[in-house]
Amino acid sequence: MNVKFLIFILTGFIFAGGLLLCSNIKITETPLEEELSDTNELKISKSFKASPKHEIIIESSIADVIMQSHDANEIEVNFYVKGLSQKLKEFDVSFHEEENRLTIKVKRKKKVRILNFYDLFDLFQVEGIEASQLVVKAPDSLSNVVIKSSGGDIKIQNFTSNFELSSAGGDIQIEELNGEIYASSAGGDTRIRNCRGDSEIKTAGGDIIVSQYQGKIEIESSGGDITVNKLNGSIFAFSAGGDVKVEFALPLGTTKLSTAGGDITIYAPSNLNAYVDLESSGGNIKVDFPTRIEKKSSFELKGWIGKQNSETTIKASSSGGDIELISKDMNI
Repeated sequence: MNVKFLIFILTGFIFAGGLLLCSNIKITETPLEEELSDTNELKISKSFKASPKHEIIIESSIADVIMQSHDANEIEVNFYVKGLSQKLKEFDVSFHEEENRLTIKVKRKKKVRILNFYDLFDLFQVEGIEASQLVVKAPDSLSNVVIKSSGGDIKIQNFTSNFELSSAGGDIQIEELNGEIYASSAGGDTRIRNCRGDSEIKTAGGDIIVSQYQGKIEIESSGGDITVNKLNGSIFAFSAGGDVKVEFALPLGTTKLSTAGGDITIYAPSNLNAYVDLESSGGNIKVDFPTRIEKKSSFELKGWIGKQNSETTIKASSSGGDIELISKDMNI
């Protein structure tokens, strides 16, 4: 008797819960045509004093982040978003200023809706937003800049500062930067042009393209291609499956290139002086330079190109692709 009564009570709770769930789902309705066309704009502008010791921290969950240098001794922040009026209300832009530090956060306001199945997908939707940008202008010399983006692109131009950048899916673009760079992307492409310093670049799947770089650079890709043009310095590069292509203007120090399955192509000046150590377990090895060979086999080549007292070393290894070292005339 008690067991039957307990089953009756549980059945009642389940039935009531089902009615509540169904009634909540019915509340979620498709917007009318006129509501979909109700677009608007939101603009926020702020300015802050700046100094060479200043640090800027930016966290953005949806907007593209653009940083540019200017001559004024202040940090100018402009946020812009265009979309449905109801979506603009979801944006939350905050500023926190401390001594020599400015923190900027762009995020969506948290929603609390009980038993609404469709809201489970809301975290991944940006429907109703046509454009969203956070543009920050600051003096070219800063102590440090940290930018974390959960979905938008990151663009940096013309700074003498250290940058730490991370993107959960958008592209990263860096131009004319003098300083240390750490950049990581979960899937977008990374492009670096005309920069100087030591850098570490990582991506979980996008391509990495570097051009006109001076210094030491470390690159790691879990699957995309790696392309470096007109490098003056050294490079450590690894790809789990993509191709690796490096064009040297002037190789310096030790270079290590490796891929788990792609090809490796190296272009170097015709007057190259370097020790080469090339190894491919499945592809061919081709060297377009007169080489003083120390060791050679079907899968390995070691020796000197040019002067033996050079402090430049080029190492390359591939688990299945070809390796080519090609002579190319360049203006050094």
